[in-house]
Amino acid sequence: MNSLNADRAATSFAMLEEDFFLLQTKAEDILLDTVGLGQKMQEAFERHGDTLSSAVLWKALQQQG
Repeated sequence: MNSLNADRAATSFAMLEEDFFLLQTKAEDILLDTVGLGQKMQEAFERHGDTLSSAVLWKALQQQG
């Protein structure tokens, strides 16, 4: 490999590595948002679970009739 190709390869690798770290940060942000949303949904279900269950059951029974 000549010097020019070696420089290009090093630059290309550095850019790839930078992209990887940027994507890793974005992936971690998305994961944290997803976990946060799941926790909010769980809390809402715990607060309103009885009502939600009854409403879902009532709707299902109405559709069968």
